[in-house]
Formats: sequence, C-alpha cells, structure tokens
Amino acid sequence: MIKKLVQNKRNILTYLITLIVSGAKLMTGTSPFGIAAFGAAAANKVPVLIPFIGITTITLLIFGPMAMLKFIISAILFVVFKAFLKNDEENKMSDAIKMLVAVAISESIGLFMTKTLVYDSLLAIYSAITSAIFYLIFASGISTIVDYGRKKAISSEDMIASCVLLTVAITLLGEASIFGVSIRGVLSVLMVMLLGWKCGPCIGATSGIATSLVLGIMGYGSAVTVATYGFSGLLSGVFAKFGKIGAGIGFILGNIVLAFYANGSTEVIINLKEIVVASVCLFFVPKSFTVFIDDLFDYDGSLSNREIKYFEKNTLYRLGAMSEAMENMAGEEATEQENSSEEMRVFIKSLNENSCKKCEHYNECWEQNYHSMYETVFNAIETLQTEGEATVENIPENTVCKNKEMLADGLNFAYQIYKVNQDWQQKMQEKRRQSYKQLKEMSSAIKDIKEEMKVVTSTTEKNKKENYKLSIGIAKCKKNDSVVSGDNFINEKIGDGKYLLGISDGMGSGEKASKKSKKVISTLENLLKTGFEKTKAVDMINSVLLADGEEEIFATLDASVIDLESGSTEFIKVSSCPTYVKKGNNVDMIQSVGLPVGVLENIDIDFYGKNLEAGDTVVMISDGIIDANQDYEPKELWITELLKAVKTDNPQRLADIILQEAIDSNMGIAKDDMTVLVAVVNHSN
Repeated sequence: MIKKLVQNKRNILTYLITLIVSGAKLMTGTSPFGIAAFGAAAANKVPVLIPFIGITTITLLIFGPMAMLKFIISAILFVVFKAFLKNDEENKMSDAIKMLVAVAISESIGLFMTKTLVYDSLLAIYSAITSAIFYLIFASGISTIVDYGRKKAISSEDMIASCVLLTVAITLLGEASIFGVSIRGVLSVLMVMLLGWKCGPCIGATSGIATSLVLGIMGYGSAVTVATYGFSGLLSGVFAKFGKIGAGIGFILGNIVLAFYANGSTEVIINLKEIVVASVCLFFVPKSFTVFIDDLFDYDGSLSNREIKYFEKNTLYRLGAMSEAMENMAGEEATEQENSSEEMRVFIKSLNENSCKKCEHYNECWEQNYHSMYETVFNAIETLQTEGEATVENIPENTVCKNKEMLADGLNFAYQIYKVNQDWQQKMQEKRRQSYKQLKEMSSAIKDIKEEMKVVTSTTEKNKKENYKLSIGIAKCKKNDSVVSGDNFINEKIGDGKYLLGISDGMGSGEKASKKSKKVISTLENLLKTGFEKTKAVDMINSVLLADGEEEIFATLDASVIDLESGSTEFIKVSSCPTYVKKGNNVDMIQSVGLPVGVLENIDIDFYGKNLEAGDTVVMISDGIIDANQDYEPKELWITELLKAVKTDNPQRLADIILQEAIDSNMGIAKDDMTVLVAVVNHSN
C-alpha cells in the first residue's frame, strides 16, 4: 500500500506542497490552506491518505485540537460529496461549492461546541468562502507545479495560481534572514522577476500583484507594496529584451519610481538588498528551468505585433475595471451613527421578552400605560449608564409597575445584552472602516499601475467583428411621492464584442434603495469588464451587500449579456421581473425565482441562453411596471399582450408606450418606481 501511495515523483511532490502550505495562516489567525490543499490533492487524482494524516498532524500542532477536528470533518465531508455528487471532472467550480458546504458544516459544528459570538459566526462564513477560493487556486497551481516534466502548454491563469501557491509556501519562512536579508523577500522578488523576464510585462505585472496581495493578507505587505510589486514586475518584462540584467534593472527602477511616488523620496519600499540578491540568483537559474517556462506558455513568435498590443490594451482595460469594482465594493466610509429611538426599541423588546412578559401585570403596564413605562425605562437607562446597575430604590414610587424587583432584574439583564450588542457593533464598525480603507487603497494602487502602464506601453485596439448592433430605448419614472427612484439601469459595451443591458430594483423607493441598486448594477458592470465569470461576479456582489450591514435594503438583478458577433445572449436573473423577447409575432417570457441579492449568503441565480437575430426585440422592466396592471392573471401577461399588439420597431417609442400604459392603469399615478429598457437587434451594416 505504501508503495502505491509514493509510486511516483508527482505524488511525492504533491504531498510535500500540501503539507507545507497547510501550516500557513491569515492575519485573522485562521487557516483555510490545509483543507484547500487537501481538496487540491484530491482534484489532481493523488491518493489523499498521506495528505490527510499529514495535514491533520500539522493542524493539531500549530492550530490546536478544535482546528484539527474542523479539518477532519471538512475533509471527510468533501470526500463524501465528491464520491456521491458526481459532476464533470473538469468542473472545479462544482467541487469548490462542495468544499464551501463541507467547511461551512464543520464550522457550524465548531460554533455549536463552543461559546458563540456574532463575530465568530462571521469568521466561520469567511473561513468557508476563503477555503473554496483557495481550493480553486491550489487545484490549478499544484497541477502546474507537479507536472513540470510534461510537455504541455498552460494558461497564464494557471501560472498565476502556481505563483499564489508558492507565495503561501514562502510565507512560512516568516522573518528568517541571512545577514539581514529576508529569505521570504528574496524568493518573492525572484519569482516575479523570473516571470517578468520570461513571459513579458503583462504576466510580470499580474504575478507581482498576485504575489503581493497574498503577502498582504498574510500580514507581510500593504496596498503600496501591491503597487510596487506590480509595477516592478511590469518593468522587468519591459526591460527583459536586455536579458537577465535588464529584468533586474527594470525591477529596481519600478521600486524606486513607486517609492518616489508613494513617499516623495527615494526611500525604497522593497528592500534593495533583497532585489540585488534575487537578481544574482536569477543568473544561476538552470537553463532547463527557463526552457520549461518557455514550453509552458508555448511562445513560438507566432503572435503578431497587433495581437500583442491588443493583450496589453486588454490588461489596461481590466485593471481600470478592477479598480472601479473595488471602489464600488468599498462603498462609503463607515461613520458613527446615533439612533437612540432604535436602541430604545431594542432595549424595551429585550426587557419584555426576558422579564416583563412573565409577569401577570404585563398588559396593565405595557398595553394600558405604555408611555408611563417608557418614561420609567428611559430614566432607568440613565441610572444604568452612570452606576452600572439598577436597584428597586432607583425605580420611582409612582411607577405603574407592581413588581419592582422583577423590573430591576429585567433592566439589569437587558442592559448587559445592550452592552454586548454595543461592543459587537463597534467591532463591526471598525471592521467596515478597515475594509473600506483597504479596498480604497487597493483601488488607488491598481489605478496607479494602470496609469504607469500607459506610459511604458503603446496600445492599439483589436477590432472584433460585430455582425449586430443594438438600438436602445429607455423610459422611467419615480414613485409618485418619492424624491429619488430606487431603480437603476445600464446599457453599455463591456469589451470583447459584448453588450450589457441591466436593471436593478432597490427594495422600496428613495435614496437608500437607489444607492443599493446602483451599487449592484455598477459593480456587475466593472466585474464583467474585468473578466470575472458571471456566477462569481453575482456571488461577489451578494457578499458585498451582506457585509454592508444595512437591514431590509435589498436589490434585484436583471441582466442580459449580448454577443454582437454571434447574437448569442445570456440572461442573468436574481429575483427579477420577466424579460420579454419578441421574435416576429411571438413573445417569449424569461422568468426567475428566488430572493434578491443581499438577503442570504447563498442565492439562486438563474441563467438562460437564447440566440438573437436581426429584428428581435428585448424588453426588460422593473416590478413597478408589472404590478401596474391588475386586470390580467397572471399579472405578467399584460406585457406579452401589449408587445403582440404594438407593431413599432422604434425602441424608444415602444419603451414610452409601455411606461405610459402602466401609469394609465393606475389613473395616471405612478404607485412605484418604473423602468423600461428596450433593445432592438439590427444588422451592423
């Protein structure tokens, strides 16, 4: 059996990698890397017995018995899910979901076994999500590293995944140094410099950003470090035409330029000794290894200059979109807000639930003499805040309460709950401030890299053939008594010949609903521009809205991504109104179910595919339009009948007709925010 487990070098190397990274941890003290590495080993068809035993042992020694128990439960559940929930072998996303569920269950068991705070619950959710994310990265990264002897070409995404994996492993060196030079720093710089030298400026910049982001979340870097690594990796690729010396000089120049930009001086951000040592090490990299990198990317000189420039342009485009997406996710800076009436309501509810409702005189106090009891409790809170405890003597003689001892005990208990909630809210407020600051800094750093890339690279747009074009019509109005509409929409090209149409309906009407729906629609736009897969983009938006901390403000999402070359269209729907597609006299209705984004951690996302042709019409609406006409059953049918009856092919005219019909159905009063977006497909010539 032992011989089977270690039957080849590939298995042994996989075991070593998984064991090494399982000892790393994030700044939060948690470690999603052990279970992620275990899953990655399974994904690469390596016997998992040795990784299971090894990671279990390492987790026990470094993180303790509870962490070990969670790992064992997660690993067993993941193996069971893979065995009984079959899917396409190449579908890593499905396995990532299994990983997320397995870790979520083990974390829930851990919470059940210990004293649980709200913060612990949030940390458990965070651990499940990060475990799934790093599983996807490690699954690709391990495959790239252990298959070093095989002749195959891989994608740049796989190379970056291996870069992230190696960076996690490197962080285990901690602050180890030789003659004052950090070994971790030298290896990180060498890895970025090597990829910039062999693979060019785009891979150099991307690997620099990936490496420094991992160092940052592990507690060894900052937003400025991200910009420095990214720009230095870019210049290593730009100067690589001068050989290894050029790659080293490029990295040093990038470090100095970003240092001057960030600090206003030449005090470097990355230790110059580390760069010099890494440059020397670059000269001693075996030729066989550099040939291996060439073979991986299969650079045979067949790319035209125009295509190379297109890739550079595409990188700039995605960096800009990523910067905007981070800006949107950051939202507005968290500020201290006082809401005394809400706090009082929660306090009285806690008092009633835990004390007063147990008293036979409850109705007499809180139903017949509510205002008197409210005043008594309000005055008691002042006593609690100054003295820390309320007694029977603190309760006025003229109070209507006939059981003052029970009331005093209830006040003290409710005050303890109040203080715990206040502490938790302050912690969450501080976390939101930190997240806001970090995302803003990351956005700024990536934006700076984009601007620097503009200086050192010349770009030209590669034109993708577009056989179709869209004519757009938009009509909208706000609720009759509202100042601001809670609906937001988008119609814009998102690159690569794709066109995005979308409507987000914020719950209710007014400024808060508008901000929420605007965040949904603009973040979706920027994530899709960046190249995010659609499901991941919607999941990320949902996570951001959940982290906002605003209760009862949700938003729907209705989006259509149209390929202007082929006409193929993907409809993305999350608790949204139907989308109508008119082909000649036929009208198809595309519907969705489920909750809006920002309600639950896991949401139902509906995807539908359809091929559009010249003459087809797409109609998207918010629920104010659907609910306007109550004469049909089901209510969505009235739009279908209207589209069949109206013969115009002018999109703006059609949008105006639908909106006016909805308003007229309510005696000329808009009872809700209303938005109509119409797109007519035409031939491009």
